[in-house]
Amino acid sequence: MAGVAASDYLEKFMPQQEALLAIKTEWLYQFLNALTGLLPRWLGAWFLTLIFLIYAFRALKPHVRPHALQVDDRVRLWARGLRWRENTDPALVAPAAERVWLTWFFRFWTNFASAPSLCVWSLLVPLWFFYQHARHVEASIPPHQIFNETRWWLLPGLCFTGSMLLSYVAKRVFKRLRPPIESGAFGHRLTRDPSFPSGHSLTSFCFWSMMLVSAVHYGAALPVLVGFAVLAAAIILLTGLSRVYMRVHFPSDVLGGWTIGMIWCGACYVALRGVLGN
Repeated sequence: MAGVAASDYLEKFMPQQEALLAIKTEWLYQFLNALTGLLPRWLGAWFLTLIFLIYAFRALKPHVRPHALQVDDRVRLWARGLRWRENTDPALVAPAAERVWLTWFFRFWTNFASAPSLCVWSLLVPLWFFYQHARHVEASIPPHQIFNETRWWLLPGLCFTGSMLLSYVAKRVFKRLRPPIESGAFGHRLTRDPSFPSGHSLTSFCFWSMMLVSAVHYGAALPVLVGFAVLAAAIILLTGLSRVYMRVHFPSDVLGGWTIGMIWCGACYVALRGVLGN
């Protein structure tokens, strides 16, 4: 009986597994083909954006810095009061009671917007839509046509990759120090990377904004678009707030990440829409 059951299982599910593997292989082949048209435009937009950002931020720094420092102090004081019970005095070194459950909440959003997490999303999203589309079309339709109908879902991953590189380079150009370490804080993690801009805020903004743009081009219904816009905005806001709450970034780092994200999203979209839309 066990042998029959195993045989039935293999007969039923092995063809599905083989079909899934074939779809993954075909998607990878089509993706590599599409890169020949996407990569030159993507690289051009990335370098132009980087040059613009470096000159723009350096020109604006003397005018913006005093106001940014005031905002940093006020928002960080508010975030500290949110984290510690009945204690908003920044002079105290070891607060008595931390809201650990709230720290766990914001740690989740920080981890959700981490580079490994968004890398996985960037691969799974276009592959999933390609797979779903391939399942519901006629067998006579060639794979490259299916890929063309779903390739707008490459945009979030491409934009995320560029934003990650922009964050890496910008941090080493501006070299801003991280906030002081919070003594006694639960779950505190502080890397040696410079502080400006917030990489989590920048990359999450780019990925989820482009997810919404891709949904628009894919023809999603208006209620779906509205709901997804609210969800994307909530994820972006919670990610930025988590970085301030965890005291690993200044609020101006988060605002800088969102600003860079808006500029890069616009440049990436303008550069790639001609290829993705064909």
